[in-house]
Amino acid sequence: MYADFNPKQNELCVLKRMPKLSLLSLVLFVALVALFGICTSSDAAEKYIFILPSLGNPYWQTVKQGIEDGGKEFGIKLTVLSANSDQAKEEHLNLCQSAISQSPSIIVLCTTTTAVALQCLREAQKQNIKVAVLDAIISVEEARKSGINLEFSVGTNNVLVGEKAAQFVADRSSLVAPKILILEGMVGNINSTSRVSGFRQELAKELPKANIVNSVSAEWDRLRALNITADTLTRTPDLNVVFAANDMMALGAVEAIRAAGKTNQILVVGVDGVPDARKAILAGRMTASVAQLPYLIGKRSVELAKQSVLGRCSGKNENTPLLTLTKSVLESNSDPLLKYVR
Repeated sequence: MYADFNPKQNELCVLKRMPKLSLLSLVLFVALVALFGICTSSDAAEKYIFILPSLGNPYWQTVKQGIEDGGKEFGIKLTVLSANSDQAKEEHLNLCQSAISQSPSIIVLCTTTTAVALQCLREAQKQNIKVAVLDAIISVEEARKSGINLEFSVGTNNVLVGEKAAQFVADRSSLVAPKILILEGMVGNINSTSRVSGFRQELAKELPKANIVNSVSAEWDRLRALNITADTLTRTPDLNVVFAANDMMALGAVEAIRAAGKTNQILVVGVDGVPDARKAILAGRMTASVAQLPYLIGKRSVELAKQSVLGRCSGKNENTPLLTLTKSVLESNSDPLLKYVR
């Protein structure tokens, strides 16, 4: 099971694993740390490599920012590698081989497909390199079934993302049977599948008479989403809701809806809370985005990676919190989680 993010968890993890020491042993230990700087010099020598999907998506740019800021804050040497395309499986595998050849202490990975992730993690583990995942593409339990011992998995519960989006639609829609378009991500991508599944399940509870007029992959792409939404509006001019599994697709839908002159007619809900989506929400063109706080995911992954290299808290699943961004939430600027929105 995944644990929720707790800023005090680090201290608890370390304390729980400390053996009971006599007073004399404790005094000697403190003296050795002061004299030789135990762990400090080795921390500086450790190498951490993070592998991310394409930085063409602002979401991953924000994750990268969190990773880099985390490296500075926790004083560790890290490298961030990223693919040019999320669809190029071979490129992801090549990045993985490049990372393994550098013999880092740990590789923290996120790819767009589970199969690529498992292959990469397995190869790294064979070389006695510690491995972990961010954005929760694989849980510790799922990896263990494939013979992989993850140090940690940190990210979002994507089923809950979809559920929160459906709850928002139910709260905001005045219709008993709204007509809904779902824009899915890449076919086979676990995050997209989980978000759409969560949305459908919760929608069936909240609005059992809702009519999903189309549910199709726009491959995380803004232009594809624009074209799909435009085609859907031609066939279903009385469309009421668009749920997009990420903000880039939501923004494509926003453009198609604005071109059709139906901005005030259709609720558009995305996922991620990227800067352009926040601008569109404040301008009244987009209704909401379920923000995953990618900056926090990136920064927290660095913190957990450092703990893992030091031998603390391995096998940890952690969920970061979610925040539904609306115009009122952004304008009030009072929610404490907004400090992680970048």
